[in-house]
Amino acid sequence: MSGVRFSEHMDGFLDFEWDDYNQALVHGRRAGRRCTYDLDIHVADVERFAADPGHTAEITGTVTCPELGGRLAVEAGTFNLFSDVPDARHRRMRYLLLLRDGEGRPLTLSGFKVLEDDPNLDIRSDSSRLMMRVLAGHLPDAAAQRDAPVIATGVLEISATGFLRLLASLRGEGRSRRERLGAAARFGRLFVGGLAQVYGGAPVVDSYPDFPGLVSGGVADQGHPLGTWHDLPGRPGLIRRVIPFTALDGVSNTLHHIRGADREPDRGPVLMIAGTGVRANLFYGAPTPVSLVDVLVGEGYDVWIENWRASIDFPARDYTLDHAAAFDHPAAVREVLGHTGATELKAVVHCQGSTSFTMAALAGLVPEVTTVVSNAVSLHYDLTPLSRQKVLRLIPPASLALRGLDPQWAVRAPSAVAAITALGARLLRRECDNPVCAMSTFMYGVGPDVLWRHANLDDATHEWVGREFGYAPMSFFRTVGASVRAGHLVATQGLEGIPRDLASIEPRTSARFTLLAGSRNVCFLPSGQRRTFEHLDALRPGYHAFHELPGYSHLDVFFGRRSHEDVFPIIAEALNRGP
Repeated sequence: MSGVRFSEHMDGFLDFEWDDYNQALVHGRRAGRRCTYDLDIHVADVERFAADPGHTAEITGTVTCPELGGRLAVEAGTFNLFSDVPDARHRRMRYLLLLRDGEGRPLTLSGFKVLEDDPNLDIRSDSSRLMMRVLAGHLPDAAAQRDAPVIATGVLEISATGFLRLLASLRGEGRSRRERLGAAARFGRLFVGGLAQVYGGAPVVDSYPDFPGLVSGGVADQGHPLGTWHDLPGRPGLIRRVIPFTALDGVSNTLHHIRGADREPDRGPVLMIAGTGVRANLFYGAPTPVSLVDVLVGEGYDVWIENWRASIDFPARDYTLDHAAAFDHPAAVREVLGHTGATELKAVVHCQGSTSFTMAALAGLVPEVTTVVSNAVSLHYDLTPLSRQKVLRLIPPASLALRGLDPQWAVRAPSAVAAITALGARLLRRECDNPVCAMSTFMYGVGPDVLWRHANLDDATHEWVGREFGYAPMSFFRTVGASVRAGHLVATQGLEGIPRDLASIEPRTSARFTLLAGSRNVCFLPSGQRRTFEHLDALRPGYHAFHELPGYSHLDVFFGRRSHEDVFPIIAEALNRGP
């Protein structure tokens, strides 16, 4: 019988308040809550290890964390090299360490590394980054871990030199030199062969790198069975259900359906749509006293929020505004009407959710919509000179190196190119200490306060937005560039039913538009919304409306500290007015 042994050192940060891995890493790093471990991993019988589907080895060593009591001995531990969840393209390396804190209380460190070939070149970072939680009690059983209290959450990493030391520490065990070399070679073949299965083909299309989990799969259900009502976290008195629906081209999306717990709606459905690289939570998830959803439910509306293909609740996808207009929004409208039995609905749309919905409305693809409240941008694109040059000059060459951009790279970059991009964003955007805020600003504009005026957000909301921004593909930015170049919305994909030049056609909708624009918006200048109003007003005088919102920028319209006083009444009035 021959075996192998190697050592692994990882270093990182943890946090005792945030249970999201990225947020825990940000806050743990900011507070200096460091955690390290030094482990010896022992495979007693390499042939049995290779035959074992879980590839299980024993762990000894120590975990060091001052907040947990200093240097803690591993009383028992296991390591699983390649756990198939559910197949060879989606695997996890799993770590389970039983410890005791400085006062002798039992703890379990449960961690995993995600091995999936998502669009980034990330083999080394995947195999070198551990997502970990510290749980109360000794919990060798996975089922018990799911319900155990979480003490801390964090991310540990192996440095480049540490990875080389790990490789150098690999030693074969056996009675002869030949057995020792053979054991090491057998383990090496298993490791390299497993990586080849994961990363040898085309990138997988169902990876969730921003929201990693021990089991592969995403967060589209937000932790609740699809279709079932549950209390809406953070919003007392509201209930929610997440309903899946299929776009007209087969893409899977969801709707968040929200009502009052003790009140039936009496004013019909309202469909809300956010922009790109965010999700439905944008309209209700901020830790503000009153959200727009609270107000609309209070007004008697049946609230539905569309997670279209740009949502961060879904895997990273390539898409354009045309796809959303032709396939997502018409299907969402039909889904809402089918569930409610209504014959018409109203819409509140923002940013690229607004442009794509405007495209669908003007093309006549959502005739059931009677009222549209649009924030920031719709038919006409006005950018600052620097933002315009960025979209037109920098996006095309960047597309050669990057499939997309992701604000979460500022927390944990998956590749060298991503790390360099995030570093550049951080050097350029230093107006706050939230790394995702800096990266988001870098992605979507030029200058400070692109997505919100920091003065309009309270501290808790500013922290919250750090988890609400994710991947946006270069295919999206390129199509936006075409509209920026034209000065107004144009279709680029030649899809049936969508005219190329949306500003030159007679609108195929009778919907009344109320156009909102923050006076301080430098992501999309308020002059663009004013031009859209003037365009629509010339076609049907006195029917549409325009409101410039003093002191607001882009997204602080929805979660600024005074939005419930300054903005939400305007939106409610526009909906109540109707067609």
